[in-house]
Amino acid sequence: MWRLARNMAVVVCTTLLAAHVQAQPVRTQIPVMTRLVQVYSDYERRLADAISRRDSGEIDRLVAADFELRPASAIGVPVPRADWITQSMKEPASPVSIGQMAVHDYGDIRIVSFAMKRADAAPREPGIAVIDVWLQSGDNSVLKTRYAAVLDGKSRPVPGETRPARIDKRY
Repeated sequence: MWRLARNMAVVVCTTLLAAHVQAQPVRTQIPVMTRLVQVYSDYERRLADAISRRDSGEIDRLVAADFELRPASAIGVPVPRADWITQSMKEPASPVSIGQMAVHDYGDIRIVSFAMKRADAAPREPGIAVIDVWLQSGDNSVLKTRYAAVLDGKSRPVPGETRPARIDKRY
């Protein structure tokens, strides 16, 4: 009997103490793919594959007639659609990997940013930072403008940039 009373007291005390202790939220850094990231990952993959296959029909479906490329090295000098396609077709056919995508939805305009790299590129070969402006047209989208810069590995902050806090990883 004494043992039962002692066990009951321990259970009651533990329950009361647990009620006052607040659980700490679990922080994770696992990215979640949104519906728009899935949709525009497909568009970007289709475009990259069409360029690699030299499929002008698919390129025509995905790229607007008034498309322009704005390279970071000469951002004020747009590269017209025809010149961009011609140059893209001269480059070696290669699959690309696309990562770190974010999509911002502004009604009929979608701003898609991502990092792109040739799948067969050497480890030290830089990737490309891309910001694409897609225009929604019915159930489809067309690429209107591409801003692109080589990711040269030089990490200099731009005006207004804040560096994210370092994550304390404990394994």
